[in-house]
Amino acid sequence: MAADLPDTSTPPDTSAPSDTGLRYSLIVLSYNQEAFVADAVRAVLAQDCFPIEIVISDDCSSDGTFAAIQAATRGYKGPHRLHIRRNERNLGLVAHINQIIDMTTGDVIIPAYGDDISAPSRVTEISRRFETGKPLLVHSDAVAIDENGNETRSNYRKADFYRTTDALETATSMALYLGAAGAWHRTLFGKYGPLNYPNVYDDHILGFRAALENRVAFIEKPLLKYREGIGLSHQLNRDRNQTDTAATRRKKILDMMIATFSQRLEDAATFGLPKDHAIIKKLHRARQKAEMRRACYDGMGQMLTRNLAHPFAALAAAGAEGLRIIRRR
Repeated sequence: MAADLPDTSTPPDTSAPSDTGLRYSLIVLSYNQEAFVADAVRAVLAQDCFPIEIVISDDCSSDGTFAAIQAATRGYKGPHRLHIRRNERNLGLVAHINQIIDMTTGDVIIPAYGDDISAPSRVTEISRRFETGKPLLVHSDAVAIDENGNETRSNYRKADFYRTTDALETATSMALYLGAAGAWHRTLFGKYGPLNYPNVYDDHILGFRAALENRVAFIEKPLLKYREGIGLSHQLNRDRNQTDTAATRRKKILDMMIATFSQRLEDAATFGLPKDHAIIKKLHRARQKAEMRRACYDGMGQMLTRNLAHPFAALAAAGAEGLRIIRRR
């Protein structure tokens, strides 16, 4: 259930923004970002583009995030169609994304998060790329800022898509692109379905789907200010990990990797890859390795016993994870 507020502006001109006829939805996903969300909201309302759909959705924040959203949007009379809503219970990031995808009407969905600041030209720049190269995923550069809005260093450019988007080479990557700077064509959901695992990251899944289709595009200019180290995914991890031991945190990472590889295997099958394809084999090996490493936390002896069919792989996983455990004591 969700608390929905009525639209606060007149509907946009429904004429196609370009010859392609693509329509655009800009979504703001927020959760416990009271200190930053007003800036994020004002930035999306200030998009200097053709009329678009803007959906601002709060995932049942426990602080004043939703009140800040209401204040920032009060009296809006701009060209964009604005819809504000709040979940009555917290769904989590993945379920929240799935929910909003079902609610939006655009062919292209541009996500914004409650602590990042989109440049006024972000939608315009992204739409140009979607309408010229026919990609399914577009991502851009960004300016990393800290919690005070000051520029800071970021390693996001080390992610694989800044080097290659080859589906085989990046099949097991856990860093594809800066998720906050991405935009998705609805085909990535319509063809492959929703995100099925609650502990994955959207960029890990949608990036792989777009790589399978060989339809990834990059805009080499910063189109948003990105909160480095305090964004929504970092915040959720920090909240979960406040009382976690190192072993508990490691198990969650391995669980996330297993879920990611499982979703990618499902998506590779949907794409039509045969079971003996190199991508399928690579993902199976990666998932098996992660499962063996995860099983180490249930006891090394039990893990080895359960993997007698793969003794050398099990020993290698046990040795690597055991060394990791020792180093972190």
